[in-house]
Amino acid sequence: MAHLDLDAGAEQVEAALVRLAALTAGRPALAARTAAELADRLGRRTHEGDAGTLLGVAHRLTAHGGHAEGLLAVALTAALGTRTDWGPLWRTRLDALRRHPVPDVRDMALAQVTAYE
Repeated sequence: MAHLDLDAGAEQVEAALVRLAALTAGRPALAARTAAELADRLGRRTHEGDAGTLLGVAHRLTAHGGHAEGLLAVALTAALGTRTDWGPLWRTRLDALRRHPVPDVRDMALAQVTAYE
């Protein structure tokens, strides 16, 4: 996780996250921990990654339909949605993740809070 270049182009970021997801395939606890580390990294004061680039990557990871890919998509969406005050594109991405075919991904997406009332 520490070696990912989140400021690279969309293809490089996506390829790196797809490789990371493959490394955690079949290991749900490791996949969840890895996604949490990604969210923590993106939530730090030093903002890495372009929001538009990461939105596209999150979309493609969601479309993959896999467990690890979905968890990484939720991590991207939660961190960048919060960073951008949950703009409409990030809310749309979160809505899609809340309907993901993998229950763990849906649960993680449903746990995200976009506004406090």
